[in-house]
Amino acid sequence: MNIGFIGLGSVVETAYLPALQRLSFAEMTCWGYDSNPQRTLPGVVSCDSLASLLAKPIDILFITTVSLQHLPTLEAALHSGIMRIVVEKPIVASLSQIARLRELLSLPENAKRVLALDHWMARDGALCLAQGRMDSRWQPEGLANVTGPLVGSLDDIVGIDGFLLEPSGFNAAGEPVALNFATGEADTRELRHPDGVIVDIGTHVLAMMRETVRYLGGSDEIQLVAEQVKDRLGRPIARGDVVTAEGEAHLKGILGSIPVNLWLNKYAGPGVERKGICIILRDGRVISQYRVPGGESVELIDGDTVQCWTRLGAVYMHCLAEQILGPHSLFARAPEEVAKLTQRRLVEVETLLYIQQRLRGEH
Repeated sequence: MNIGFIGLGSVVETAYLPALQRLSFAEMTCWGYDSNPQRTLPGVVSCDSLASLLAKPIDILFITTVSLQHLPTLEAALHSGIMRIVVEKPIVASLSQIARLRELLSLPENAKRVLALDHWMARDGALCLAQGRMDSRWQPEGLANVTGPLVGSLDDIVGIDGFLLEPSGFNAAGEPVALNFATGEADTRELRHPDGVIVDIGTHVLAMMRETVRYLGGSDEIQLVAEQVKDRLGRPIARGDVVTAEGEAHLKGILGSIPVNLWLNKYAGPGVERKGICIILRDGRVISQYRVPGGESVELIDGDTVQCWTRLGAVYMHCLAEQILGPHSLFARAPEEVAKLTQRRLVEVETLLYIQQRLRGEH
């Protein structure tokens, strides 16, 4: 298997490559290109140009550049013979890029080749519990057991809250700094708009919420507004500011007919981490899914009684193994879904970009 990476930043180093090493695919070769020729990674054969990489016999290509470069890189890739192209989130980073991407994907021969990646593919525990189908991937703790669906119709849900709160540290000046999600080390990058929390990590939460509701038989139509947005230092984002990245945001709205909240924070504090969703049921019970060290946890909370299921392993490892690579990948088992999933991810990015427009002014 020949795998290509365009962009050799931290997500490849700390997420993709460890996942591929654990999966141990036979006869795997990784090729890579980065616009910074000094950026290389062990185990990845570097190419001296994008054209050189795209000329390789690549089976699957991952676009892992900075977000604003996703679209121009994808355009170049679509002119190659590579048939499976996966784009990291967010698939594009501006409204003008959305318009251009829709043009590209209007061609069926392009649409079937492009998959917008998101972690919800490997984070379906809350959905499984709502459906009453905790399969063998999810191991019960103690006597945890579910015998039937918890959600018979969408009327059984009174609200959904989504969280992506990331732990942070402090620099020498006592200011909060982001931490690498995989290593826990300080992230020395100074994030700029549009790579604040709304589009960067909001896409994860929104995709998880919309797919859960969709698979429960509801509408995934979403309306959101920004309730509160601040920068890294806790200051409100000023209208007209198209430079400063958002550090935290509270978005609220309606998903289908269900009230929703999204809580996003890249600087939640030392040791503070919450990544997942809570589904609040009309009977008072709560379905909660969140990341835990080494894996994922799903809980059914009924007053003081908590039932729990866990799944070990990194999100990227499960995504790659179950949805992206191998003979049972989404490209192989349900190729017609590739284009549909990408279109749904595009709607989410567009929704979040419009929030940024209303927050900052037209830009």
